[in-house]
Parts: sequence; C-alpha cells; structure tokens
Amino acid sequence: MNVEHIDDVLVIALPARLDAVGVAAIENNLKEIVTNHKGKVIADMSHVDFVASLALRMLLTNLKAVQPLGGDLRLAGLQPQIAEIFRKSRFDTLFKIYPDQESALVSYRSV
Repeated sequence: MNVEHIDDVLVIALPARLDAVGVAAIENNLKEIVTNHKGKVIADMSHVDFVASLALRMLLTNLKAVQPLGGDLRLAGLQPQIAEIFRKSRFDTLFKIYPDQESALVSYRSV
C-alpha cells in the first residue's frame, strides 16, 4: 500500500490482491490513515485484480468512518472485472468511482 498527498487529497494505492490475507495486511493501517486525514481520500485501485467481500466491507467501513468527519472516499482505476463486482453488488451506488486517479483528483478540485 502506497500513500501520498496530492494537494489536500490523500491518495492510497491499494495492493493487487484484496483477499483475506491482503485485507488483513492493510485494514487497520488503512483505517487509521483515512480517519486521521479526515478529508478527501482516493483509493487508487488500478493495480487491484482481485477483491473479496472483505475488501468491499473494508472500503465501505472507511467511507462511513470519514464522511461524518467531513471527508469522502472515492475510488479510481477499477479494472473491468473489479468494476463488474462493484456493479453486481451495487457498491457502485455507494461510492463515487472514476476511471483513473487524475479524474478523481479533478472531481475534488471542482467541489
């Protein structure tokens, strides 16, 4: 997991496999980083090629944790098979999803 600040946006590049092992490796650290930031967050999923239901729960938990603090968690760069999982589970209705990191960054600038 790579973390960087671009202006006032926290960009987190997620690992390729978000299975039980992958989620366990990052879940606590991700929650701490996101809630401490209390602002605009982008989860860059451009390298993610597998997501388990635990990963969906982890992302939703972080979204719900940051929203009351005035923040937001947006997703960027979903591979087609991952986007399909989000669509079928209707998680695409819960998150703002962008084709790439730059589009997500622009969306925050236009707010």
